[in-house]
Amino acid sequence: MNKNHCKQENIRLGTHGEDYGSWMSNPVFYIIGGIGVLTAVLAVLSFYVLHVAVLGVLFTVITIALLVLLIWITWIRRQYAFGGGGIMEQVHRVVLSHLDYDGEGKILEVGCGSGALTIRSALTWPKAKVIGVDYWGAVYNYSKALCEKNAASEGVASRCVFQHGDAKQLDFPDESFDVVISNYVYHNVMGADMQKLRDMGYEEVRLVDTAQEAFGSHRRAAMMMLGSSRLLVGRK
Repeated sequence: MNKNHCKQENIRLGTHGEDYGSWMSNPVFYIIGGIGVLTAVLAVLSFYVLHVAVLGVLFTVITIALLVLLIWITWIRRQYAFGGGGIMEQVHRVVLSHLDYDGEGKILEVGCGSGALTIRSALTWPKAKVIGVDYWGAVYNYSKALCEKNAASEGVASRCVFQHGDAKQLDFPDESFDVVISNYVYHNVMGADMQKLRDMGYEEVRLVDTAQEAFGSHRRAAMMMLGSSRLLVGRK
């Protein structure tokens, strides 16, 4: 087992009341639930007011399908939760376990969200300073204040800095960091992107299939709404 992975086995986030949220945002549930209520009402109207049985059956089937979908994504959200199934925490362990890093210097996380991976990095490498960058859109209810609160609660506020930024245009000079990490931000990694990294001077650029490490199997990854789980790694 990778040494970094061994270090992380003793790290458990969210044990002091921290709020790390979920990658599946609340609006998804509101939209599906709202549509489900609407189709249920339409089913009742079709049967008892309009007396059109075909429409009633159609809206009933749609309502049941939406209810099943809502139950499924609720289960998925629970599996990802730090206080639930812990899949997101395992994904973070896998990301950090693939780093060939001595723990000195500075780490940048692009798209830090609620600060979980930034904080885990600081706990894994006590001598490192970690900077988390995000634009914190309203969809996920994350914010700089939330990240700072979580870092303080986990005891790493002095080594974690969070700031607003755009992943497409980072405001840092070249060679500012010893390690750059990102999780669930660059969803589509294509061959052309890998070649761009090579052209920029990165070595050992490769995609690592992490479905087995992070989820236990490709089948379980698919159950979590992920067609695959891959990690892009490289060295400069």
